[in-house]
Order: sequence, then structure tokens, then C-alpha cells
Amino acid sequence: MESIILHPGHHGTGRRTTYGFITDDYQALHRFQNFISGICAWIAGTATVTVGVLTVVEVFMRGVLARPLGWNVGFSERYLMVAIAFFGLVTAYRTGAHIAVASLYGKFAPRTRKVLMLLTEVIVAGAFLSLAVAGVDNVAFSVSIDERIPPGMADLPWPSWTWRILVPTAAVLGFVVVAIDIFRELTTSWSAPATDYEPGEE
Repeated sequence: MESIILHPGHHGTGRRTTYGFITDDYQALHRFQNFISGICAWIAGTATVTVGVLTVVEVFMRGVLARPLGWNVGFSERYLMVAIAFFGLVTAYRTGAHIAVASLYGKFAPRTRKVLMLLTEVIVAGAFLSLAVAGVDNVAFSVSIDERIPPGMADLPWPSWTWRILVPTAAVLGFVVVAIDIFRELTTSWSAPATDYEPGEE
């Protein structure tokens, strides 16, 4: 389902979709970005639902059967919460769901807004890239020492890299989405931001 969302100070021609935006320029790139955003949304959403289900099951196991799962806390902390935070971040960026105050941004001239948009995207891309590099190093170190939960613990005895790899995976996907926005800004007219999708009220 597509809809037009109006915000003051915006002059774009984008159509909002469930996982992002579509415009008349670079439609294939938009669809690819939305595809990545959709995958990340489903991962984060599935993790969120799983946290809720595990909580209900643990309450039943502990309170009724007096046989707590034990492994659910570590699994939720290491796998599910990490998936919610980092994959959800990619979708939040693509859909514009993150917190933003656009009142000052809307007062700048269109060319200035384009420069600010490009600067913002470069900073976000740099953050994703740094997160990806640090995450890969973390995974490599975990593999090299065969890091895992010690025997006898209640947690699942899986190698630690299986949850550590979630961070760089999400970061790489996020970097690709932002890099496409940077490409779009650099290859379109400098008269206004290319990623300023929402049309505005003026």
C-alpha cells in the first residue's frame, strides 16, 4: 500500500511504501533499497515476536512446571536483541522512522539542503562501515579462539561468532542502502536534494 505523507519544508516526489520510498528516478535502485529494508524489517520483526513468545513460554515453564528453560535469557540478549537493534536500524533509516527535527532544515535553500543531506549520508555511511569493519574483526577473533559458552552453563553451547556476525551483516546491508543514496545525490541535479522524498505542503 502506497500513500503520500506531507511534511513542511520538503519538495520531493516520493511515494512512501511499507519498507521505503519509490520515485520516478532510479526506480530499480529504490526497489533494491526497499528489498534490503524489507529483509531487515522481517528479521527484526521476527526477533521481536520471538522475544515475546519466549517470555510467555518461560513464565509458564518456571511458574507452572517449575522447569525454567534457562537458555532463553542468553539467547534473547545475544541473538534477538542484537537482531532487533541492528537490523531494525537499517529499516528505520530507509523508511525515515528515526527521530528527526526538520524545522531548521526546511528553512535552508534547496542547494544547501542537498549539501546537508549529502553530508548526513556520508556520516551515516561512515558509521555503518566502521561498525562493519569492527564487527568483522570481532567475528574473526571469536572464530580464532573458538569462543563459546563454557560447558555446564544453561545457555545454548553455540559458538559465539553465530551471534557476533549479526552486527557486521546488518551494518553491510545498511551501508549499501546509504551508499545508494549518496550515489543518487552525486548523480542528480544540485538544485535540490534527491533523497528528500516527501513532497511537503508548500
